[in-house]
This record gives sequence, C-alpha cells and structure tokens, in this order.
Amino acid sequence: MKHLSDDDLAKELKQLGDVFRPSSLQIEKMRKSIFTQARPKKTFRIHTLLPTFLSLVVLFSIGVGLYMGLGESGQTNVTASWDGMYVQQISRTSPTYYVLEFRESTLTVKDDFLGAAFMGDDRDREKALQGYKIKEPLLVAGTYENFTVKHKGDTYTIVADGFSYELKQKGPRIFVGEDGIEFSTWKYLDTTEVITDDFTPERLGVVTQSEHTFLAEWGSDAMDRGEHDFEFHEHGKLVVSTDVGELRRGHVVYYHMPPSVIAKNTAIPEMYIGRVVGLPGETVEIKGGQVFIDDKLLDTFYGKATRRGMGEEEYFKNTPNNAIVTEQSTREYFNMNVDPVVVKENTVYILVDQWWRGTDSRDFGALSIDKIEGIIIGYEK
Repeated sequence: MKHLSDDDLAKELKQLGDVFRPSSLQIEKMRKSIFTQARPKKTFRIHTLLPTFLSLVVLFSIGVGLYMGLGESGQTNVTASWDGMYVQQISRTSPTYYVLEFRESTLTVKDDFLGAAFMGDDRDREKALQGYKIKEPLLVAGTYENFTVKHKGDTYTIVADGFSYELKQKGPRIFVGEDGIEFSTWKYLDTTEVITDDFTPERLGVVTQSEHTFLAEWGSDAMDRGEHDFEFHEHGKLVVSTDVGELRRGHVVYYHMPPSVIAKNTAIPEMYIGRVVGLPGETVEIKGGQVFIDDKLLDTFYGKATRRGMGEEEYFKNTPNNAIVTEQSTREYFNMNVDPVVVKENTVYILVDQWWRGTDSRDFGALSIDKIEGIIIGYEK
C-alpha cells in the first residue's frame, strides 16, 4: 500500500473536485434560473377584443352591401323586350295550366286548369294532388300592373305588384320556374344575329322542262307545308334540274339515301328529297325547335319545327283537341334539341320541311354532295 503525504492527499482531492466543478456557462444558466422572475399568466379581458369584433362586423356589412350592390347592378332591365310575350306552361307536374301574357305595362296570369273546379274540400284536393310532383305552385292568377323583367345570366326575374317569380332559361324558348314548372314561349329572346333567306320561295311553281331536267315522283308528306307540297298526286311530277352549279341554302335536292339508313329501315326509298340548310364549313344546331347556323338564328320559313307549315302557336290554335294525339309529346317536338354538327367539305346538312315525318341529316349526319342527283325547281307543266 502506498502511503500518501498530506500534500499528496490534498492534490488528489483537488483533482477529484475539478472533475465535478460546473463550467462558467453552467453557472450562468443556474444563476438565471434562480434569479429571473417567472412571467405572469395572461388574463382574458373581453373589452380588449371589442374593437376587433366591431371592426369585423363593419367589414362584413360592407362586404355584403358590395355583393348585393354588384349583384343588382349585374341585372339588365329587359322589360321592353317582353312586351307582347306569351308564356305558356308545358309541363304536367302541377295542378295548373298557366298562361302569362305581357302587354305594355300589364301582366296577366291565367290558370286554365279545369281540375280546380272539382276540388270541393280538403279530401278532394288531397286526392287530386296525388299525381302531381309540384303540389303548391307559386303563381297566382290575376292582373298585375307595372311589371318589370330583369335579366342576369340565364335567369329572368319577373317583378309585379305583390310578387316576384324567377324563370331560368333552358333553351331559346324553354324556361323553368323557380317552383319547377316548365314553360315555353313563342318568341326568341336575346338573339342579336340572324341569317335570312330572301332567295328561296316557300311554294313551288310550274316550270318548263329542258335538256338539263328530268321528272321524279314523290308521294311522302315529309315536305308538306299545308298544301301537300312536293306530292306528285296533288301537283304533278317534280322537275329536277341536273344543272346544279353551287348549292345554296334553301335548295330542295333529289338525292340517294345513304345505304346505312335503308339497312335499318327498308321502307325508306332509295331516292329521297330534302332541303339544304347547312353549307360546308358551318355548324348546324337545333335548339328549342329552332335552327342555328354558327350560333346565328336561321330566320326562314324552314328554319324551325313545323307541322303542315304551322309553328307551335298557330298549330295549337287551329288544330282541334281531338286531332292532337298527345299534347306533351307534340310540344316536345316543337321544342326539340339536336346537338351541333360541323358540316365538312363537300357535304351539306339536309332537313325535310316537316321534321316529324321524314328522314334527314338528324338521322345520318351531313350528306355527301356526290349523292345529289339534282335540284327540284318546280312541277311539270
């Protein structure tokens, strides 16, 4: 065993102590932790948030005001354009049959639903309403003065004494009320551009044959405009000119029906007639029973759905009720839609005059010009 002197022992103890002595950095941290006061806890005082809350309320009010102001300013007053408008209910989803007439400053709302007379008490009413999807329509029959109509987007808002009613436009002549009732009009709205045809006569005349013509027979009523037009048993054979030249809109052509159509229905004749509506490079579309060419309304006698030459208004006015098979389907015909078709080079878009009775480009697309044998110019002399 080694004996240590007092000096050696003191030296060993000093070395041992140095190992556990804290550094200057550690000493400073300990000093701060001992002598630094703890931060007091924050106390919630509602009066400190009151200015912020009031500011948010003011900003919100300003924002709502601006939104409503901008929304109102986004509406266009179109009251003048609705003078003479006739809006008629076409859906059978409610126990009503509304007709809205706009005349100068007066709006007349009529309800011609006959079933209302048989609703004697609550039990009769409940029974009568069972078959209808819309139980409580919003319009009330009556005469209203000083109406206004405002337009924004696809919505028209009718405001009159004591009520307002919104109509959302689904097509050029089709609207849906805010209660879900569907309406149609006989006037096209917001159509700024039109295409006219001052060249094509509505009726054929008698013509003299030449070396560039031949005779054809046609017995279908697909082109009937009320006088059995183009039917040879009424007017004689058709004179077809082979001197075609450049096809024009309105020309009635004698052509070979595409074989694919005949394969589906062998009753369709191989030789057919139809009217040129769309020319190469154009886009043809039918919206609400109206033909549009490159988004321009085709304002011609053959540019919309007709039955024996009559439009929707004239047809229902002049046709007895017992002669109308189904009113709903007939109105759907007058307001049909056909997707846009781009007419390619060397093709034309063909329509018969009485759409519901014939076959045309709605069925087979644009017709190749090389299928056309000639233009029908009149009846034989």
